[in-house]
Amino acid sequence: MKRILYYIAALVITSFAVSCENDDTDFSDIINNHKTDTTVVDSDTVVVPVIEVKEIAIDSTALEEPSEVIPTDHEDPSYEDYVENAEFKYTVNIHFSDDGNATLSGNTARVKATVNGNHVTISTSTKKIEYVVSGSSSNGSLKIYSDYKFKLTLNGVTLTNPNGAAINNQCGKTMYLVLADGSTNRLEDGSTYTDVEGEDQKATFFSEGQIIFSGSGTLNVIANGRNAITSDDYVRIRPGVRIYAKALARNGIKTNDGVWIDGGVLNIETHASGSRGINCESNIYINGGRTTIIGSGGVTIEQGDTTSCAGVKCDSTLTMTAGVLNIKCTGEGGKGIRSHGDFLFSGGELNIVTTGEKGLASPKGVKCDAGLSITGGRFYVYSTNAAALDIEGSFYLADGYISQQIGTHYYIVDY
Repeated sequence: MKRILYYIAALVITSFAVSCENDDTDFSDIINNHKTDTTVVDSDTVVVPVIEVKEIAIDSTALEEPSEVIPTDHEDPSYEDYVENAEFKYTVNIHFSDDGNATLSGNTARVKATVNGNHVTISTSTKKIEYVVSGSSSNGSLKIYSDYKFKLTLNGVTLTNPNGAAINNQCGKTMYLVLADGSTNRLEDGSTYTDVEGEDQKATFFSEGQIIFSGSGTLNVIANGRNAITSDDYVRIRPGVRIYAKALARNGIKTNDGVWIDGGVLNIETHASGSRGINCESNIYINGGRTTIIGSGGVTIEQGDTTSCAGVKCDSTLTMTAGVLNIKCTGEGGKGIRSHGDFLFSGGELNIVTTGEKGLASPKGVKCDAGLSITGGRFYVYSTNAAALDIEGSFYLADGYISQQIGTHYYIVDY
């Protein structure tokens, strides 16, 4: 009989019962050494799996995306989410300047505005308004009140508000946020906020209504005091968009009613204890693009409950059909994906690496309170110090897919 020094089989399965969390045998020595698949010792064959621990880093390289299909049927539930299907007849230009006060031009008779240095407040407006924002201020902000949906085009603006949100939309209707072609835009908040009673401002870029991102420009959002981007409704990110969000205190993107990632390049970094790259209280849909999330930070404890950082936290169903989702979490107990509902994976490419220590919380790759279904795509999860998968409900793997695991730390599904 051959003497096997290290042998861990690639397991081909159609269903998989996830091991309990306390089954955390450490295979990091095998994984980190990247040994070849066979070695001869005293004429015996030693089989050692070749494991690639993927490098995950912020990636702003250009992305080739398929042509976007704009819905034309009014009955299509996403019809209203496309700026191409809305009409904006009037343009108000807002230009910020540290050399003086912000200025407004264009169809200004259609709005009522207050300008205090470089702090601009639109208190009322008519229908069909587009705001085009440009210029720079290290002490400025834009607040919009409206009863109607509007278009907000960022055309080369750099705006910092030391005392709160850089852009604060108090309108509960749709905000079509367009990044002008070729433009680079930057928003930053302060480490402390001066709040207004009865109003929310939960982020550097905050909106009471939904935010629909489109255009081929770039948006950089730096959050020192709260979230980077927040909608009290939902967020949709369309192809061509390039967003970088860095959150030092809370979450990268926070929404109440959903997240749709249809395309674009989205990079998120979080550095606070208990922070999440994407934190959604409803459903999340990933249908394209390339999303990269780097999360760090420790564990928070509130009323006896522990909260660790996570790349994606979804309170309902997480669905991925296409695109690329890369997640790396390094904080204690950090999760790649934390889903309180089902995780339905039918296409695209998922790469998760968690390297945090196991302490007050356990650093899982995917933790799901319901079921995990894999029916397509490439699925890679590696966790250094705890289980790659922790699925409380059913696990379904479609016929024809091959899954491999090493201990509880490494799990991969491919064609």
